[in-house]
Amino acid sequence: MKEHQFTFPVVPAYAYIEDTLHSLGIPQNWIVDANGVVRLKGLGYDPSEEWDDAMVEAIEKNKPEGQTSVPTRPPKQ
Repeated sequence: MKEHQFTFPVVPAYAYIEDTLHSLGIPQNWIVDANGVVRLKGLGYDPSEEWDDAMVEAIEKNKPEGQTSVPTRPPKQ
C-alpha cells in the first residue's frame, strides 16, 4: 500500500473476511461503505478496462458524503 501510495483502506484479516462473507477465492474485491456494509463484492480476475470503469463508478456511488474524489488507478508501466 505504501509503495504505491494508495490511500484507501484495506482489510488484511483473511479469517475475519472468510467468516463474515463466507466466500473463498482469490482475488476478491469489496466496496464497504462508511457503516461497514458490503456494497459490492467481486470474485475473480478481470483485466479489462470495463472492470476498472465499473469499480470506479461503484466507489463513486458509495463514497462517504463530503468526499470529493476516489482513488485512481496508477498508470500502466
